[in-house]
Amino acid sequence: MRNKIFGLIGSGVAIVLLIGITAPAKAGASSHAERIKGGRELHDPGLHLFLDDEEVQDRPGFSRVVQNPTRIRRDPVLAPDRPWEGHAVQLWGSVLYDREEGLFKMWYFSANTPMYRRLGRGYLICYATSKDGIAWEKPNLGLVPVDGSTANNVVYPTAEVPVSWGLDPWGVVKDPDEPDPARRYKMGMYQQRPTGAESDLVRPGMNREQKNRARKDLLQAIRDRHGMYAAFSPDGIRWTPGEEILVPRSGDAGAMVYDPLSRRYLATSRRFGTIMDHFVVEWKGYRRVIALSTSKDFVHWTPLKTILKPDDLDHPRDQMYVMTPFAYGNQYIGFIGMLHSSTELGPTQLASARDLAHWRRVGRRQEFLPVGAPGSWDGAWATPSGNPPVLKGNLLYIWYSGRPQAHGTSGMWKSFIGVLTLRKDGFVALRSGIRGGDVMTEAVTVTGPQLFLNAYSFFGSVRIRVIHDGAVAPGYSFEECNGLEKADETDFPVTWGPGRKDLAPFAGKKVRLQIQSDNATSLFSYRFAAAAD
Repeated sequence: MRNKIFGLIGSGVAIVLLIGITAPAKAGASSHAERIKGGRELHDPGLHLFLDDEEVQDRPGFSRVVQNPTRIRRDPVLAPDRPWEGHAVQLWGSVLYDREEGLFKMWYFSANTPMYRRLGRGYLICYATSKDGIAWEKPNLGLVPVDGSTANNVVYPTAEVPVSWGLDPWGVVKDPDEPDPARRYKMGMYQQRPTGAESDLVRPGMNREQKNRARKDLLQAIRDRHGMYAAFSPDGIRWTPGEEILVPRSGDAGAMVYDPLSRRYLATSRRFGTIMDHFVVEWKGYRRVIALSTSKDFVHWTPLKTILKPDDLDHPRDQMYVMTPFAYGNQYIGFIGMLHSSTELGPTQLASARDLAHWRRVGRRQEFLPVGAPGSWDGAWATPSGNPPVLKGNLLYIWYSGRPQAHGTSGMWKSFIGVLTLRKDGFVALRSGIRGGDVMTEAVTVTGPQLFLNAYSFFGSVRIRVIHDGAVAPGYSFEECNGLEKADETDFPVTWGPGRKDLAPFAGKKVRLQIQSDNATSLFSYRFAAAAD
């Protein structure tokens, strides 16, 4: 569909690029590389969310409710308005905030099917910049010839990249610690690289029957040459492809990010072998699932291992099309781009994990990002870009791809790019009714003397008491707590007594926190922090 080889193999595409950060980290909190590669603002060992009950002993009176981000603009922020962009721009791509330049950078995918049929090239990676993440400019880079002209914002594939390799980038990481300036930016991508003899299997103008025959012949010929490869760049604009395959036999849609929690690169895709099953074994009944590969050095990668698949709570035809994992607080969150094959609609759900090998779905399969209204530009498909959100003040910014027509629709599909906001830490709320409720945490380590609460209770109060060594710690009862009173706060400092004591006596120790509300309340997170925070 998007290139000569991949047009024969599948229909997904993912350009997944790692996001940076939007404000300086606290002094001594992390290395420069951690801040740029991992988004240290989001990865905080002292921040505890309520996405699952891993750290919750019980919560009578509270229910878990998946929140929805807000579409801050009715219209998309990017549309296919350049000749080379054709009929679709998609954030099977990503946005990066470059602190060094004070600039948002977006790499996005464009699709011009008529140009592809005419020239053999029409599926491209384009580049845009923004000061605020909402109003975008498409610079004239003058680098890549497209239809006889370099007056465009295209960065890949360059003229030297064979069309037969395909084009499905998985992610870009800006690595300031890379000693070779030419490899400062690293991109993972799914490709199918023939040895040369297979090239004549794929020809422009093939009909459907010819394409079906070519699928099997091609996959047999490049069995060990399809998967994730890499490309490198000094500036994220001028790219040179690497030579070695890194994650063999992966699927087409995927994500590649840097994880500051495990200090590894992560690549997620379909599990090992499903492409071969579909096109060689001709078993058409498989469902897409999520598999993971990791690397410490971006050279040696672990074999793909399945980490999430549809289960008994899903519709029998539900699939997991793609997942972007990222560290947030003291855990991982995954944006799962679902494909409900019964309707061909593609909303987004959430997953959570405490380690990379054990993931679970959040809530009761509630949608985090539903598709838009029927007939709207995102009325059939809504999938976030492949990177962590950007934190600006008390809001998370999330960019996403939207389509008005269902997955699998024949002809030239349309696609646009939009932007969302979400309350800081606000992926999930533990919500109580007017009678209030209680949350008792499991024992957690106090990693800083200050305790902050992210919650709102417009008509009541929220109190916290500290349980240590099987008893309420003296001086840290509900009655002595200076808690939240009829307010909405993302970082409310919780203290005890007239002297406003903090948790300094428990630093480094394990305690349980009992959080009690007396009216309708939503709890989002709590956070231990240093005294200077």
